Amino acid sequence: MKIQPSTVMTLIAVVLLSTWAWHQLGKKPKVPDATAANCSQEAIRAVADPIERSILSARCAKQAAPLQPAS
Repeated sequence: MKIQPSTVMTLIAVVLLSTWAWHQLGKKPKVPDATAANCSQEAIRAVADPIERSILSARCAKQAAPLQPAS
């Protein structure tokens, strides 16, 4: 029984992609604190990772939002 070269290449690609995905899933975002300096639009745009940018933007929005009375 001879193994096809395309099968070997496919298996290598699957292993590499699985390893990369596993590494990415375990990665924790490093989001800066929501301070006045970090909440400017320029500072938020400077964050390269879209997930970190989204978290920072949400924290800044929560910090700036006025408290609503409970109904």
